[in-house]
Amino acid sequence: MNREALQQAMDNLSIKMVYLHTSEAKIYNDFDPLIPNQELVGQFNIDTKSCVKKELQEENGIKYNFLVYQTEARMRYLKGPIPEELKEGQECTEELDKLVVAEIVALFTAEYVIKCDEELPKDAVFEFGRINVPHQIWPYWREYCHSTCARMSLPVSILPMLTINKATENDS
Repeated sequence: MNREALQQAMDNLSIKMVYLHTSEAKIYNDFDPLIPNQELVGQFNIDTKSCVKKELQEENGIKYNFLVYQTEARMRYLKGPIPEELKEGQECTEELDKLVVAEIVALFTAEYVIKCDEELPKDAVFEFGRINVPHQIWPYWREYCHSTCARMSLPVSILPMLTINKATENDS
């Protein structure tokens, strides 16, 4: 993690808006959520997909610059128990995909006002999108995921706290 670049972005960006851009929720493989006591394993993922700069100009000529991030959040339930050989990798393999019984995918937009006049370096924009944006999206995702699970008669899982793992900290 490039802490200096991240700090530069944090010092010069202020959150303006977070909203749901698109979403999709599906039940697969003839799964019936109303059958009691089914073993389900939840998997969660969040990833910032893109960032664009946007400029708005008011009638009086004042300009505002924004960074607009698109972040995808995913949750899926797999029919358990998960075979030991599939637990090891946890990658999205064909075998794991066959166990998927429900999935919720949401794309969130987060807009940040740029508070400085100079251009933010690309590494600052990248680090902010990789580290900060998912943390700020997570509460919106948690609420959306919980309410969607309830509407689909799926168990409402407690989404784990979003943490920065060692691999992320060591990435440059």
